[in-house]
Amino acid sequence: MIASNQISEAELLTRFKSGDEQAFDQMFRAFYPGLCFFAQKYVSHYGIAEEIVQDILFKLWQRRTDFHNYPSLKGFLYISTKNACLDSIDQQRRQLNRENNWYLENDKLEPHVEENIIYAEVLMEISQALDQLPEQCRRIMKMSYEQGLSGKEIAQAMQLTVSTINNQKARGIAILRKILNPNSFTLFLVLLNQHHKIQ
Repeated sequence: MIASNQISEAELLTRFKSGDEQAFDQMFRAFYPGLCFFAQKYVSHYGIAEEIVQDILFKLWQRRTDFHNYPSLKGFLYISTKNACLDSIDQQRRQLNRENNWYLENDKLEPHVEENIIYAEVLMEISQALDQLPEQCRRIMKMSYEQGLSGKEIAQAMQLTVSTINNQKARGIAILRKILNPNSFTLFLVLLNQHHKIQ
Protein backbone atom coordinates (compact mmCIF):
# COMPACT_ATOMS: atom_id res chain seq x y z
CA MET A 1 0.00 0.00 0.00
CA ILE A 2 2.02 2.94 -1.26
CA ALA A 3 0.58 6.44 -0.96
CA SER A 4 -0.72 7.92 -4.19
CA ASN A 5 1.90 10.69 -4.33
CA GLN A 6 4.79 8.30 -3.75
CA ILE A 7 6.52 5.90 -6.11
CA SER A 8 4.75 2.72 -7.17
CA GLU A 9 5.22 -0.56 -5.31
CA ALA A 10 7.02 -2.01 -8.34
CA GLU A 11 9.47 0.88 -8.50
CA LEU A 12 9.99 0.81 -4.74
CA LEU A 13 10.72 -2.92 -4.88
CA THR A 14 13.18 -2.44 -7.76
CA ARG A 15 15.04 0.25 -5.83
CA PHE A 16 14.96 -1.84 -2.66
CA LYS A 17 16.39 -4.92 -4.43
CA SER A 18 19.18 -2.81 -5.90
CA GLY A 19 20.27 -1.81 -2.38
CA ASP A 20 18.69 1.65 -2.21
CA GLU A 21 18.70 2.50 1.52
CA GLN A 22 16.07 5.22 1.09
CA ALA A 23 13.70 2.64 -0.39
CA PHE A 24 14.37 0.38 2.58
CA ASP A 25 13.73 3.29 4.96
CA GLN A 26 10.39 3.95 3.24
CA MET A 27 9.45 0.27 3.56
CA PHE A 28 10.58 0.19 7.20
CA ARG A 29 8.41 3.19 8.12
CA ALA A 30 5.44 1.77 6.21
CA PHE A 31 5.53 -1.74 7.66
CA TYR A 32 6.87 -1.14 11.16
CA PRO A 33 3.70 0.07 12.99
CA GLY A 34 1.43 -2.63 11.57
CA LEU A 35 3.93 -5.43 12.13
CA CYS A 36 4.43 -4.33 15.73
CA PHE A 37 0.68 -4.51 16.27
CA PHE A 38 0.60 -7.93 14.59
CA ALA A 39 3.49 -9.22 16.72
CA GLN A 40 1.92 -7.95 19.93
CA LYS A 41 -1.05 -10.24 19.32
CA TYR A 42 1.38 -13.08 20.07
CA VAL A 43 3.87 -11.69 22.56
CA SER A 44 2.72 -9.88 25.68
CA HIS A 45 5.36 -7.16 25.86
CA TYR A 46 5.51 -4.37 23.26
CA GLY A 47 9.27 -4.13 23.62
CA ILE A 48 9.63 -7.77 22.58
CA ALA A 49 7.31 -7.16 19.61
CA GLU A 50 9.46 -4.22 18.52
CA GLU A 51 12.67 -6.27 18.77
CA ILE A 52 11.14 -9.07 16.70
CA VAL A 53 9.90 -6.70 14.00
CA GLN A 54 13.23 -4.86 13.81
CA ASP A 55 15.00 -8.20 13.40
CA ILE A 56 12.58 -9.33 10.67
CA LEU A 57 12.97 -6.06 8.77
CA PHE A 58 16.76 -6.42 9.01
CA LYS A 59 16.43 -9.93 7.58
CA LEU A 60 14.27 -8.48 4.81
CA TRP A 61 17.12 -6.15 3.91
CA GLN A 62 19.61 -9.03 3.93
CA ARG A 63 17.35 -11.07 1.62
CA ARG A 64 16.22 -8.15 -0.55
CA THR A 65 17.22 -9.86 -3.82
CA ASP A 66 14.96 -12.86 -3.09
CA PHE A 67 11.65 -11.09 -3.69
CA HIS A 68 10.09 -10.96 -7.15
CA ASN A 69 6.96 -9.01 -6.25
CA TYR A 70 5.43 -6.99 -3.43
CA PRO A 71 2.96 -9.68 -2.24
CA SER A 72 5.80 -12.18 -1.73
CA LEU A 73 7.69 -9.56 0.29
CA LYS A 74 4.66 -8.84 2.49
CA GLY A 75 4.03 -12.56 2.90
CA PHE A 76 7.60 -13.02 4.09
CA LEU A 77 7.17 -10.24 6.66
CA TYR A 78 3.96 -11.59 8.17
CA ILE A 79 4.99 -15.26 8.17
CA SER A 80 8.44 -14.50 9.55
CA THR A 81 7.02 -12.22 12.24
CA LYS A 82 4.46 -14.82 13.27
CA ASN A 83 7.07 -17.60 13.41
CA ALA A 84 9.52 -15.43 15.36
CA CYS A 85 6.77 -14.58 17.85
CA LEU A 86 5.88 -18.24 18.30
CA ASP A 87 9.57 -19.06 18.78
CA SER A 88 9.78 -16.32 21.42
CA ILE A 89 6.69 -17.65 23.17
CA ASP A 90 8.06 -21.18 23.04
CA GLN A 91 11.31 -20.01 24.59
CA GLN A 92 9.45 -18.21 27.36
CA ARG A 93 7.26 -21.27 27.86
CA ARG A 94 10.28 -23.46 28.42
CA GLN A 95 11.84 -20.94 30.77
CA LEU A 96 8.71 -20.51 32.83
CA ASN A 97 7.45 -24.10 32.49
CA ARG A 98 3.93 -23.02 31.59
CA GLU A 99 3.12 -25.49 28.83
CA ASN A 100 -0.63 -25.64 29.35
CA ASN A 101 -1.13 -21.89 29.49
CA TRP A 102 0.95 -21.37 26.35
CA TYR A 103 -0.96 -23.92 24.30
CA LEU A 104 -4.30 -22.50 25.41
CA GLU A 105 -3.21 -18.97 24.53
CA ASN A 106 -1.80 -20.03 21.17
CA ASP A 107 -5.00 -21.90 20.24
CA LYS A 108 -7.00 -18.77 20.91
CA LEU A 109 -4.74 -16.61 18.76
CA GLU A 110 -4.51 -18.80 15.66
CA PRO A 111 -8.05 -18.23 14.29
CA HIS A 112 -7.51 -14.46 14.40
CA VAL A 113 -4.34 -14.33 12.29
CA GLU A 114 -6.13 -13.10 9.16
CA GLU A 115 -8.08 -10.52 11.16
CA ASN A 116 -4.86 -9.24 12.73
CA ILE A 117 -3.19 -8.96 9.33
CA ILE A 118 -6.10 -6.87 8.02
CA TYR A 119 -5.89 -4.61 11.07
CA ALA A 120 -2.14 -4.26 10.64
CA GLU A 121 -2.65 -3.31 6.99
CA VAL A 122 -5.07 -0.56 8.03
CA LEU A 123 -2.53 0.79 10.53
CA MET A 124 0.03 0.94 7.72
CA GLU A 125 -2.49 2.77 5.53
CA ILE A 126 -3.04 5.33 8.31
CA SER A 127 0.73 5.75 8.80
CA GLN A 128 1.24 6.38 5.08
CA ALA A 129 -1.68 8.81 4.98
CA LEU A 130 -0.15 10.80 7.84
CA ASP A 131 3.07 11.07 5.83
CA GLN A 132 1.13 12.85 3.06
CA LEU A 133 0.11 15.76 5.31
CA PRO A 134 1.90 19.15 5.09
CA GLU A 135 4.98 19.21 7.32
CA GLN A 136 3.70 21.16 10.33
CA CYS A 137 0.31 19.48 10.18
CA ARG A 138 1.99 16.05 9.92
CA ARG A 139 4.17 16.70 12.99
CA ILE A 140 1.18 17.79 15.04
CA MET A 141 -1.00 14.87 13.96
CA LYS A 142 1.75 12.36 14.69
CA MET A 143 2.39 13.83 18.13
CA SER A 144 -1.33 13.58 18.83
CA TYR A 145 -1.99 10.16 17.23
CA GLU A 146 1.26 8.30 17.88
CA GLN A 147 2.35 9.88 21.18
CA GLY A 148 -1.10 10.72 22.57
CA LEU A 149 -0.06 14.27 23.47
CA SER A 150 -2.72 16.87 24.26
CA GLY A 151 -3.09 20.11 22.32
CA LYS A 152 -1.48 22.00 25.21
CA GLU A 153 1.50 19.62 25.34
CA ILE A 154 2.03 19.86 21.58
CA ALA A 155 1.76 23.66 21.74
CA GLN A 156 4.46 23.76 24.42
CA ALA A 157 6.74 21.38 22.51
CA MET A 158 6.39 23.30 19.23
CA GLN A 159 6.17 26.77 20.82
CA LEU A 160 2.83 27.48 19.16
CA THR A 161 -0.55 28.52 20.51
CA VAL A 162 -3.13 25.90 21.43
CA SER A 163 -5.52 27.41 18.88
CA THR A 164 -2.92 26.92 16.14
CA ILE A 165 -2.51 23.30 17.18
CA ASN A 166 -6.28 22.74 17.16
CA ASN A 167 -6.60 24.37 13.73
CA GLN A 168 -3.83 22.17 12.34
CA LYS A 169 -5.40 19.06 13.85
CA ALA A 170 -8.76 19.96 12.29
CA ARG A 171 -7.00 20.51 8.97
CA GLY A 172 -5.21 17.18 9.26
CA ILE A 173 -8.41 15.30 10.05
CA ALA A 174 -10.15 16.93 7.07
CA ILE A 175 -7.32 15.86 4.75
CA LEU A 176 -7.22 12.33 6.15
CA ARG A 177 -10.99 12.03 5.62
CA LYS A 178 -10.32 12.51 1.90
CA ILE A 179 -7.26 10.23 1.73
CA LEU A 180 -8.46 7.25 3.78
CA ASN A 181 -11.36 4.98 2.96
CA PRO A 182 -14.32 5.40 5.38
CA ASN A 183 -13.51 2.31 7.48
CA SER A 184 -9.85 3.28 7.90
CA PHE A 185 -10.78 6.86 8.75
CA THR A 186 -13.27 5.68 11.38
CA LEU A 187 -10.61 3.45 12.94
CA PHE A 188 -8.18 6.38 12.94
CA LEU A 189 -10.66 8.52 14.89
CA VAL A 190 -11.29 5.68 17.36
CA LEU A 191 -7.57 5.16 17.95
CA LEU A 192 -6.96 8.90 18.26
CA ASN A 193 -9.69 9.11 20.88
CA GLN A 194 -8.36 6.05 22.75
CA HIS A 195 -4.83 7.48 22.90
CA HIS A 196 -6.11 10.57 24.66
CA LYS A 197 -8.33 8.60 27.04
CA ILE A 198 -5.30 6.67 28.25
CA GLN A 199 -3.68 9.86 29.54
